[in-house]
Amino acid sequence: MRGFGGGVPTAVIPVLVAVAVLGYVAGHSGSHGQSSEKLRTATSANVVVDYPAGWGPVARAPAIPSLAIIRPIVLAPHGNPANAALLVGSFPRGELSPLPGRFVSSLRRLPDTKVVNLLEIQAYKYDRVSVTGFGKALTIFVIPNPGGDPTALACYAPSARSIDMQTCEQTVATVTLVGQSQTDELTPEPNYARKISASVASLDRLRAELRRELRPQVTAASVQRLAARLADGLYHAATSLSTLEPAFAAGQVQAALSASILRARDAYSALAAAAGEESATRYAAARKRISAAESDIDWALENYALLGYSPTSPHSSSARS
Repeated sequence: MRGFGGGVPTAVIPVLVAVAVLGYVAGHSGSHGQSSEKLRTATSANVVVDYPAGWGPVARAPAIPSLAIIRPIVLAPHGNPANAALLVGSFPRGELSPLPGRFVSSLRRLPDTKVVNLLEIQAYKYDRVSVTGFGKALTIFVIPNPGGDPTALACYAPSARSIDMQTCEQTVATVTLVGQSQTDELTPEPNYARKISASVASLDRLRAELRRELRPQVTAASVQRLAARLADGLYHAATSLSTLEPAFAAGQVQAALSASILRARDAYSALAAAAGEESATRYAAARKRISAAESDIDWALENYALLGYSPTSPHSSSARS
C-alpha cells in the first residue's frame, strides 16, 4: 500500500459514522443478567472496569504479535485466557493516530474504525483487526489522553459473534475514567472531511495523470517538465491544506500530511533539476527521496482512516504490502 509505485488512496472522506452506544452489562447498578452477584472492579491505565461474575484476573495472556500494551491487566472467562480475554493497559503517547504505528504496519489491512460512546466517554473502536499469526477475532478500543498515554482495551475471542466477545465488549462499555476528563469530540467532522477529501482528490488526479507519462522510456526533457508540474501541484496541495482548520483529533495528522507533501514537492523539484542536468547520480537520489515522501503521504492518509476518515472505498483493499 505504500511506496512510490504503490499509490495513495484517491481521497479522504468522512465515514458515515453512526456514533453507537455499546450496550453495557445488564443490571450495571448491581447485577449481571439473572445473577444476583455484584460486578467486580479492576483498575488500570486511568480507567475502572466493572467485569462480570465468571471472569477474573489472570497473570498473562497469549501474546498478540506486534501489539505492545503497557502494563496490562488481563481479565479472562473462568480464569483461562487461552481462547478469550480482555487486556486493559496503555499505548505509548506521541503516535499520529490512536493505534501504534508499528502495530498498524504489521496488519494485513487497515481495521474498520468507529467512534463509540461508552458509559461516560467516547473511544475509537477497531473491528476486524487482522493480525498475522493470531487466529482469533480481535477488537481494540482506544481512549485518547491528551498529554498522556492513551488507554488501550483489547478483546479477543474465537469469533466476533461469540458470547465471550460480546461479554468483553459489554465490559469495556462500563469503563470510567480516573484522573482524566474527556471534553474533545472524536466523531469525524463532516465539513472538515469534505475539504480534506477535495484537496487530496485533486492532487491524486494530477499525480495519476502525470505518473502515466513519467515512464522510464521518456526523454530527460519530458521528465524535467512532468516532475516540475508535479512539484507545482504538490505545492498548491500543501497551500490548500494550510488554510484548513483541522478537527482537534486530526491536527497532528494534517501537519504530517502537509509536511510529507512538501517533502514530495522538494523531491520532484530535485528530479526535474537532475533530468535537466542529465545527472544519473542526482536522478537516482531524487527518486529515492520521492519514494520516501510518497510512503509518508500514504502513512498520513492511513492515519486519517484510523481516526474515522476513510479512503473512498474503505474495503477495496484486502491486503497490505
